[in-house]
Amino acid sequence: MKIGIKSLGCPKNFVDTEVIFGKLKEKGYQISEKIDNSDIVIINTCSFIKDAVEESIEEILNLVKLKKEGKIKHIIVTGCLPQRYKDDNLSQELPEVDAFLGVGDLLDIDNVIKRVLQGKQIYKVSPEPKFLYNHNTPRT
Repeated sequence: MKIGIKSLGCPKNFVDTEVIFGKLKEKGYQISEKIDNSDIVIINTCSFIKDAVEESIEEILNLVKLKKEGKIKHIIVTGCLPQRYKDDNLSQELPEVDAFLGVGDLLDIDNVIKRVLQGKQIYKVSPEPKFLYNHNTPRT
């Protein structure tokens, strides 16, 4: 299974993306920064300022287009956008997205992938992010 990952925003997002990479690599997934022909694309979003929100939504809509064209199979949106808009029912606004994962839920990415592959739509955004990685957290 090929998983493509795209990271938007600040340096913290890039570290979060490295943590996602590390977790998936640890579980044996094939990871690529190229998203074409991926079984799953994970987009780690930013929503700190208005421009970042717009960029995140634009990139998600680009992925939705690729999904409709059959070039990718599943979309998982992680990071600040789902966290910031956790009460806005993003699943209803973007039904083509298979899963939304908040900033405090990143280490559950492998379980979310398993559930997405079973055809489930996932919305997992903790109200108060509590996850902090440390030097023992796998990163790639």
